[in-house]
Amino acid sequence: MAAISMSEDDLLVTVLDMAKRMGVMTAHFRAAQSKTGRWITPVQGDGKGFPDVVLVGHGGLLFRELKSAKGRLAPEQQLWLDALTTAGGDADVWRPADLTSGRIEAEIRAVRRPSTAKEPCRA
Repeated sequence: MAAISMSEDDLLVTVLDMAKRMGVMTAHFRAAQSKTGRWITPVQGDGKGFPDVVLVGHGGLLFRELKSAKGRLAPEQQLWLDALTTAGGDADVWRPADLTSGRIEAEIRAVRRPSTAKEPCRA
């Protein structure tokens, strides 16, 4: 299958739209440009490198870092993916090839499915 050219931002828009259409909740924390022209994402604690998007459905929870075909993980991003995976989370990287292969859609569909193993949290 031929690789498609897609930016991380385009991949993000596609993932968020796909998840919304499937009824999966998402969270993405967008960077903002400071007065000095620098791009920053305000976080506290160890937030630097946290995955781009969190997807939550009745069937589970996904943490995904989004990269272009040639994009590389920063050390902080790899630390987060490793820590989340070690803690039992489903953390990984999605690239444009994962969109064309159907992997992204399949993983979002899987997290959408109702799970009978856990009761919803009641506040």
